[in-house]
Amino acid sequence: MSALRTRSYIDGYNLYYGCLRKTAFNWLDVLTLFETQILPSILYRPAPDAAPATMTLHPDCAIKYFTAKIIESAAKGEDSVSSQAQYHNVLTTHCGGKLSFVMGRYSIYKANQHIVPADDPKRWPRDCYKIQVWKLEEKQSDVNLALHLYDDALSGDVDQVVLVTNDTDLVPALEMLQARSSCSLRYLNGDAIVPS
Repeated sequence: MSALRTRSYIDGYNLYYGCLRKTAFNWLDVLTLFETQILPSILYRPAPDAAPATMTLHPDCAIKYFTAKIIESAAKGEDSVSSQAQYHNVLTTHCGGKLSFVMGRYSIYKANQHIVPADDPKRWPRDCYKIQVWKLEEKQSDVNLALHLYDDALSGDVDQVVLVTNDTDLVPALEMLQARSSCSLRYLNGDAIVPS
């Protein structure tokens, strides 16, 4: 059996805020992580009595990284925008074409939100007052990720996908992909790889 051509799909927002923020790994080398740690840790057998499959990162594009540029007016750190741009540039150069960024966007707007009263935190939202807040949302990244993953698998461009996210909104896309494709799926959640 030939090596499974594997591509990793990274939800950048979830990776950063779910695992990397406030750690020493803000500038994570994702290509080396997958080459030396993630792929070697996946034990996949095409059949119960078969030998383990060998895997290789896709030679053209090993990683698709889904993210959005930080909006300066909403950034917490003065160097957040420039740090993100530097990190993206370093990854692009270091990975030598094996990583591509798929950019969404951030939306910032004013919204009325229910406030949780300190003296009664179990009060239902309908019984709470509203205040106006700034709401920051990442747009398009989830849809971009789901569509790229689905299209790549159905086109036969990859034999195995590894999804890095903690976002359950992507579950319907994975279920549909599993039903329609022979592509092997792996879901990286925290520190566990969950075979599908």
